[in-house]
Amino acid sequence: MTLREQQEFTDNLDSAISWMRAIQERLKANDNTQGPRQALEARLRETEKICQSEEEGRVKMDMVLVAAEQLLQNGDEELRNHTHIQLKDLKGLWEETCTYITHCHSRIEWVWLHWSEYLKAYEEFELWLTKQQRSHDVELEMQLGVKEKLWQVDQQRVVVSDIKGQAVLLERLLDEAAALHNRTQDPSVDPQAQERLQEAYNHVRDRAEERLSLLQKICEEHQTYQGCVQRFQSWLLSKTKELTEVVGRKDTAEEKLKALKALDDSVACEEKALLDIEGMVESLRPNTSPAGVEVVVEEAEELRLGWQRLREGLCKADEGLRSSLDTHSQYMARCQRLGDDIGRLRELFKGLDQELEETQDCRDRIDHTEEQMVGQWTKYTGVRNTLAGEESQVELLKAQLRELFRFSEDSRHLSHDVLAVVKEHQSVKCRATRLCSESELGLRNILQDPLLVYDQWKDTVSHVLEASAEVTDFSHVAMLVQKIECLLKESVQLQERFSLLEVKGDLLDSVFGPERSDGLQSELSAAMRNRELLHVQLQQRKSRLQAFISRTKDFTDTYELMCSKLSSFKDRLMTADGLQPDILAKKSQSDQFGVILKDVEDYEAQVMALETLVSSSQTNRIQFEKLCDEWKHLHIAVKAKVDESDKIVAEHERFHDSLLNIEKWLMIMKQKLMSFHSPSGEWSIEGRRHEAERALGEFPEKELQLQQVDIQGQGVLKKTSEEGQVHILRDMKRLKDSWLALYEMSLNLHRYKKSTQQFLFSGSQGHHESRMKEFDSWLFKQNELLSEILSTKDVRLKQDTLKSLRADLPWGQRQFQLLLQDSQSSEAGTGPKEDAGLEDLRYRWMLYKSKLKDVGAVRTRTRTSTSAKILTRSSSKNGLQAPYIP
Repeated sequence: MTLREQQEFTDNLDSAISWMRAIQERLKANDNTQGPRQALEARLRETEKICQSEEEGRVKMDMVLVAAEQLLQNGDEELRNHTHIQLKDLKGLWEETCTYITHCHSRIEWVWLHWSEYLKAYEEFELWLTKQQRSHDVELEMQLGVKEKLWQVDQQRVVVSDIKGQAVLLERLLDEAAALHNRTQDPSVDPQAQERLQEAYNHVRDRAEERLSLLQKICEEHQTYQGCVQRFQSWLLSKTKELTEVVGRKDTAEEKLKALKALDDSVACEEKALLDIEGMVESLRPNTSPAGVEVVVEEAEELRLGWQRLREGLCKADEGLRSSLDTHSQYMARCQRLGDDIGRLRELFKGLDQELEETQDCRDRIDHTEEQMVGQWTKYTGVRNTLAGEESQVELLKAQLRELFRFSEDSRHLSHDVLAVVKEHQSVKCRATRLCSESELGLRNILQDPLLVYDQWKDTVSHVLEASAEVTDFSHVAMLVQKIECLLKESVQLQERFSLLEVKGDLLDSVFGPERSDGLQSELSAAMRNRELLHVQLQQRKSRLQAFISRTKDFTDTYELMCSKLSSFKDRLMTADGLQPDILAKKSQSDQFGVILKDVEDYEAQVMALETLVSSSQTNRIQFEKLCDEWKHLHIAVKAKVDESDKIVAEHERFHDSLLNIEKWLMIMKQKLMSFHSPSGEWSIEGRRHEAERALGEFPEKELQLQQVDIQGQGVLKKTSEEGQVHILRDMKRLKDSWLALYEMSLNLHRYKKSTQQFLFSGSQGHHESRMKEFDSWLFKQNELLSEILSTKDVRLKQDTLKSLRADLPWGQRQFQLLLQDSQSSEAGTGPKEDAGLEDLRYRWMLYKSKLKDVGAVRTRTRTSTSAKILTRSSSKNGLQAPYIP
């Protein structure tokens, strides 16, 4: 009986333990919150099943307890103790399993609920973001005036405030996502997803703030415009009242003229404010409704009419007062004084220019020494300082001429004389500045040249001494001896030049200044000491190498060594040869050919040194001559390859530059032609007819350039590998497609221009004053552009702008001729004020053309002189065996 009960207890115990361990294994397999939401849901369902099976475990526990009661009633003490122990362990395992079931299911269920709440909030936030994005995709509605624009700003502020209020919700969402990712590691809530959500919100917020800023700017511009209009209206009323008071005074005519002059100056200066208001109207046009644009345009036109009426009143009052004064004697006295000043300055400029001419002719005829260059530099500096001192006199001439324009007499002859003086002053000044800079630069280069030559010589000496330290090859020894002999000769020449420069301390002080002169003299002293040490080392190394040559007797080994080296040159040449795919590969190939050529040329010294080993043996002599012939043939072949490779690279570079220039022109011209499109998509050349004609006039020349590029491309294709031909053909096809598209646009513009030609011809009979103002405005912009480009450091931009300015000269000359024709046709009806304005315009037009011409001449002369100096300096450096640079 006891054995059966004990067996039953044991079976129930094992069954309970097995069930608990199986449950724990299932819990361990599902006790994980990481992974996608579907996996978490599956684990949640599994833990629910485990919780539901807990009752089964209780049944098994009860069965164990029932079986244990019968054993505990047994009289065997040892059996009871053992049973108690097993029950204790079983109860502990059961409590652990129950706790594990509860905790595991609760943990997974909490994450699942947390995730569901997050997804609900996330979807609501996404809908809100989409709504905001769609609202910002709608274009701004143009408003009538300031009141409506302020209301629109307030409305946008509310939108921005609402968006910023959502930042708290976004922060909670991001925190929840971070917590979920920490528990689940799911990609849908990883940092990248959080960052995308943050970026989407930031994008909406930034767009809203940008729209708010834009609306605020639009509103501020309109408010600024209204303030300027009100101030200008008040100013017009005050100046009209002031004119009435001046005319009604009982003062003398001179005092009235003085008051009218001050009033006229203030009124004329205020035109800038009127132009600013008209400019504001144009800036308001894109951001205002059509009805609002009509309002601001009418306001600006009223202001312009009021200002013109005020100017006309001033002119009439001024003419009436001046007609009562006898100003002829005053005019003649000023003309005489101005003529005397013009004569004095022209004589002075002529003498200075003659002095520059004589000095320059003397410099060009003879090879100038340092003393002559110092004298020339002193003369040029003196002339430049004199011209700088006369700058105020030239400005005084201009002021005197402007005063003469106030009189009714014709001052045209004096304006020509003043313009001639200004041109002479600018010409002589530019020439003196250029010559002074050139002479100073040349003098500095001459004085510094010995130290520069010494630096190159020192580097070469260091290289030769290092190379000859452990040399044992006969061919290398012979070449090194030859180099050392050349370096010794150069050392002697350097010593002579150092000695001459050492005694010229005063000259260095005057040219470089005391501080820089002291530094040069210190460098000179150190260079002289180092040269002596290097000279001694070269002599010692030469003696040791010559002793080595005298001990060398084996012709055959040396000959074979040199033959193998010659063969290696041929192998390198064959390896480097062949068509290349692009310009970088071609340049690399050219560099390889250059390195081979340098090595072959250096090899000549080794060949000549081999002759010292040729004995009376006829065989040795034949072998030596054969080696010389092979070297000569190889040298010719390598040199031909270098020339051919350089030509191929140059052709490819020219083609590449031409291609880039054409593409750049196509891009710029496309922007120009697109600018003639109105917002409605139709062509419009109103007020820009000459610009359209000039743009269309560029096409024939560019078509020829396009054909040249095509020819260049065909030549480059023949000298390019098949791999590189694909890219070149693609670029040429893209260029042709771009040209055809742009050419079609030009044809459309040309047709439109022809259709409006008759209308424009009838409208060209405009008022003389309107045309004069248009030309004056254009000339002012051209002068500003010329002044800005002279101060820039971008050479390519400067060249392009100067070219464009010169291209505009014919159009400007035609417009000025039309002004002269209008003036002549209506000469009887024009007053002295209009004649004075035309003369002032003539003077500024001639001055602009002269300035533009002088800029081109100075650049050409400077570029030519600089190129000559670079070539001269390069030639002097190459005399010291500079390394070959392909």
